Amino acid sequence: MKSRLNFNCFVFTLILSFVSFLNVSQAASSTSGQKKDEFDLLEEEINAPAKPKSTVKPVEKPAEKSAAIAGETSAQKIERLKTEIKKNPRNISLIVDLAQAFYDQKDYEKTTLLLWKQIDRLDRKGILLLARAHEARKEPTEMIRALNNLIGKDEKDFEAYSLMGNAYQIQKKPKEALEAYKKALEINPKYEPSYDSLMTMYEQRSPPNLYEMRILAQDMIDNIGHRPQYLAKLCEINTNDSLYEPAIEACKEAIQKDPQRADAYVNQGLSYKGTGDDEKAVKILKKAAMDFPKSEFAQFTYGKHLEEQKNYLEAIKYYKTGTEADPKAARSWLGLATSSFELKKYEVALISYKNACKYDKKTAVAFRRATTVLRNTKVSDWALKFEAASDNCTF
Repeated sequence: MKSRLNFNCFVFTLILSFVSFLNVSQAASSTSGQKKDEFDLLEEEINAPAKPKSTVKPVEKPAEKSAAIAGETSAQKIERLKTEIKKNPRNISLIVDLAQAFYDQKDYEKTTLLLWKQIDRLDRKGILLLARAHEARKEPTEMIRALNNLIGKDEKDFEAYSLMGNAYQIQKKPKEALEAYKKALEINPKYEPSYDSLMTMYEQRSPPNLYEMRILAQDMIDNIGHRPQYLAKLCEINTNDSLYEPAIEACKEAIQKDPQRADAYVNQGLSYKGTGDDEKAVKILKKAAMDFPKSEFAQFTYGKHLEEQKNYLEAIKYYKTGTEADPKAARSWLGLATSSFELKKYEVALISYKNACKYDKKTAVAFRRATTVLRNTKVSDWALKFEAASDNCTF
């Protein structure tokens, strides 16, 4: 793993350690100039000096977790926690529970407001919750402030590094995000969220970085286990990278572990087609389309094969099923449009071209090509309708 995640982790850790507590006081003080809210009053209760009632020193008890009440609503839970905190204002566990209740209600502002007021007393759970609430509010700077606090206490906190990567992504700093995710995986090679984030970053490049994606998929298999989703991903990557033999092996293993993975069958069929074994490829692709009517990928792929064979009538059936499986799938709409157009089903073709354009403006090229064909073949009425619609399909 270390050889594959080649970057200067020492420098990255040193920088984070240097700034770990730098901005925490700024975040905490940012609320000081505002009007008092319910949490200011709560904070005053928490920080008020204790009034001794007895000369005998009481025995300190560990903070008790609030017991959930069956059937209570989220609003009732919040009110209950507030009441419990007023009775025991120094119980940080109750305060974090209240913040979690706000978070669960998607009231991220109250979550952050409450937790920043207790930043010096928060445990790991509380700081991670604070970072996630800022992530939900798209506030990467505040995320980093909170996470630097946590990393300053524990340089091996892989979850904090992974969230730091999320913050850098929000800031559109891909280099720093990659380093943070890789640091998390260096500490914990089994931490799946960091793999997923890295995979998404490499996949969204233009073109996708299939080399790095393949390494990641193999690392997930080696470090976490031969799970069907990892094997199916490796199968897909190798298929797209024209590495057909290893793709077929990965697809087979994925199917053995989970026979309901439509994408593994489709990529296996495409890989057999890539090796020149068309007979086996068509058999697998057809089976996938028949067995998985809700898989747009399976319907589109077999429909495309039929269209390439000029079997437009059958292709239409599978493309149509593809649009039903995913109504926003531009490629299935385009396939339905082109196949219908070949059979002079212009009404269906026009509707399908419009839908294809709605979900992917790049289909405008094919739409205009069809318009030109109609104009050149003197199909005047439809040419005018296609021309008006295709003119509205612009990048």
